[in-house]
Amino acid sequence: MKSALSSFDLRALVAEWQGLVGGYLDKAYQKEDEVILRLNVPGRERAELYSKSGKWLCLHEVEEKPGSPPAFAQTLRRLLGNARITAVEQRGFDRIAVVSVDRGGEALRIVFELFGKGNLVVVRGDATAACLYPASYKDRVVRPNEPYAFPPAGVDPLELDREGFARAIREAKGQVVRMLASVLNLGGQYAEELCLRAGVNKDTKVKELTDAQIDALYTALNNVVVAVEQERRPAVVSKDGRAIDATPIDLLQHAGADREEFPTFNEALSRYLNVAEPEAAAADEATAKYERRIAQQEETLKALRDEIVRYEAQALFLYGHYAIFDELLKSLREGREPPENTQVKAVDRKAHTVTIAIADFDAIVLDTDKDVTANAQALYEERREAQLKAQRVEEAIETTRKELEAARKKAVKVAKRPKVKGTRAMWFDAYRWTLSSEGFLILGGRDARTNDQLVKKHLKEGDRYAHADLHGAPSTVVKEGSKAGEATLREACELALAYSKAWSAGIASGSAYWVLPEQVSKQAESGEFLPRGAFVIRGKRNYIHDLPVRLAVGEVEVEGHRKVMGGPVSALAARSAKYVVLVPGKEDRERVAKRLAAAYEVPIEEIVRALPPGGVEIAERVGVAL
Repeated sequence: MKSALSSFDLRALVAEWQGLVGGYLDKAYQKEDEVILRLNVPGRERAELYSKSGKWLCLHEVEEKPGSPPAFAQTLRRLLGNARITAVEQRGFDRIAVVSVDRGGEALRIVFELFGKGNLVVVRGDATAACLYPASYKDRVVRPNEPYAFPPAGVDPLELDREGFARAIREAKGQVVRMLASVLNLGGQYAEELCLRAGVNKDTKVKELTDAQIDALYTALNNVVVAVEQERRPAVVSKDGRAIDATPIDLLQHAGADREEFPTFNEALSRYLNVAEPEAAAADEATAKYERRIAQQEETLKALRDEIVRYEAQALFLYGHYAIFDELLKSLREGREPPENTQVKAVDRKAHTVTIAIADFDAIVLDTDKDVTANAQALYEERREAQLKAQRVEEAIETTRKELEAARKKAVKVAKRPKVKGTRAMWFDAYRWTLSSEGFLILGGRDARTNDQLVKKHLKEGDRYAHADLHGAPSTVVKEGSKAGEATLREACELALAYSKAWSAGIASGSAYWVLPEQVSKQAESGEFLPRGAFVIRGKRNYIHDLPVRLAVGEVEVEGHRKVMGGPVSALAARSAKYVVLVPGKEDRERVAKRLAAAYEVPIEEIVRALPPGGVEIAERVGVAL
């Protein structure tokens, strides 16, 4: 499963975010390593830039935001409040995004470091003004009031021409997939994708690659670049009903998997973050990380053991042919030509060395200032150093095996947890919704933004609009409400009241009203101002009084699919055999949500979306064991 962004992912996202330039930063929220920056962008709805340190960066709406901001979020609000976005960039081909802003003539940069543990740094001038994690590295320091420096830039494979690409490969060692992933900065997924597209076995040693294979890899790289930059086909990829990836392009490695396509990669990634199982992905990635490390360590150990054998064989060969090598070294020290039977490959007078190809040895390098015995002893010393290194590598392998075993145990624990599959996503999930007892769809806004969106997009002729005269009450729309009876209109008013501040205030009952679509206007009276999400109602309001402040949450069927629905008790009673009735109370909302999620076998997020704001109490259960 995908557990973090790649450099190509970030490249696609940054290209899609250019529309944010000119927008303004509003508030900052934080929960541990997750930071959300709320943005106001002219000409579009309010957006939220969500980051999880070292993992994710995405325009992604988090419904349940942290309450009081911790110290770092408060610092971000102080530094960035009402700052205008002037640029959004990726640094080279690294996993670093830079959002440049201007606040009252002061230029700042917000740097998202998405590699390793990750970090979020605000840079003023050349110094760090704030950072999520103060840290010291061998080549830089990230700490407030210290000069900020980016990490050393990795290779940008997109800047390499055909010859530079071939040279970079030829100069590397090891398996081609590892070289592409690390040396060329492509990451594991796209390194494997290049191998697949080029028809090259990913385990092939770099030194064994033919010119034709290197050329095919370069062509594959260019094809991927063109697809990411010009021909994106974003999708969430699933196997066996489980989301495993979100990609900006079609990948050969996902051939045959299910694809849910989206207009933008950001939308696909946001969807993935909602439906994926991050704990399982993290456990899988941790296991794979240790397996890769062991493979690399074993490869190093094999190379060291080969060195040990080679150094010992060369030393024994020198002693076995003492006279020949003694004469060779003497001749070179005296400036004479070496004997004809010694097969000298090269003589470096400056370094005082001679390289010999003899018997089964491609190259024995000797110091011409030393005699045969001293050269043999030097080879034995090299052998001893290789033995010590091999011993350290063996110890490292043992340590990594223990870490792998621990990661596997953790992965097993995650796997044993019941897999909870979300219900089918539908367009109205963006709003509060319910189906009335008469079968009419009732929609409610979740916040000021969705209140605006709901009325502008979905309030049509023949619908009905409901609202409660309380702060925070949602705009509520009854689709085809002109055909609805009194029961549906009453339920719409109940929904508008229950999702208002009446719930958190502990009010037992209240009033709400419904009106015709043409009575709803965004045009304020002269000299007045309407805040976002608010509307002017003109004309007669059809009030319904003594409405109970209560809600039901239950399991229903919509268009042949199971869904979790929240709404008036009468609406649930008409459509569900499994529901609970909630009233304002002191029980923790999150605790109740967990119990209901387990009872209905759905992700907790689906329950939270249906719950009212504030503490709750379960007043009645129908067909539900808690």
